[in-house]
Amino acid sequence: MTLIVGVRCEDGVVIGADSAATLSALGQPTVRQQYDKVEIIGDKVLVAVSGPVGLGQRLVGELANAWTNKKLTGESWEVMTTLRRLFMPHLEDEFKAAQVAQPVVGALARESVLSHTLAAMPVKKEPRLFQFDHQGAPEEAKEKLPFVCIGSGQYLADPFMAFIAELFWQKGKFPSLPDGVFATVWTIEHAISVAPGGIASPVQVHILAKDDSDWMARRLEDGDLQEHYQAIADARSALQRFRTGFEPGEQDVPLPPSPT
Repeated sequence: MTLIVGVRCEDGVVIGADSAATLSALGQPTVRQQYDKVEIIGDKVLVAVSGPVGLGQRLVGELANAWTNKKLTGESWEVMTTLRRLFMPHLEDEFKAAQVAQPVVGALARESVLSHTLAAMPVKKEPRLFQFDHQGAPEEAKEKLPFVCIGSGQYLADPFMAFIAELFWQKGKFPSLPDGVFATVWTIEHAISVAPGGIASPVQVHILAKDDSDWMARRLEDGDLQEHYQAIADARSALQRFRTGFEPGEQDVPLPPSPT
């Protein structure tokens, strides 16, 4: 399993991930290793890919080459279109290979095909968060839906992230960068705690934020995350106190209706 979470914020972008990479042979897991899932390109771009590692390496390579050669210019839709065109040859090759292999290996053929990519970068001097599905179809995170969860852990993360967004974020607006980090850390920690396996600590968190007058991408160190872990603990305690505060007494228990 993999879980990668992205949040577009009013003052930057957050991308976080778990740290587990599961090796397998013929569809059977063999061993779990710690793996850094978020990469920094040119000090200004964050990218993370769920799915086959080899395919992800090629997609990241295409993005890095395009950024270095200044091909990712123009409006957001133009950047998304450029990246999709660069990704498609690799995706098409894998789909074609899977078609050939499927009669022999069955559903295992899909293991080298299905991927999902998150990319954060400055576009027109504004932070942007893009996702590309297994077909390379792009989408930008906007105010009405500022977060994205990808990977096999998405089923655990989406509902919890939506719960946090409803509680703490202003509807129809981007959250602040600290709120985005808080939500990302709590969501991934929650998913790790309830997942049957495949995703694991430590949580990796990267941000794209203004450094003086320019956008810079960096990884948050453990010390940077301690205040967010403390905030999570405080939020849990507050919920527990709230529950204790409204426990009904025996006299408050409604009696069943009288038979007629």
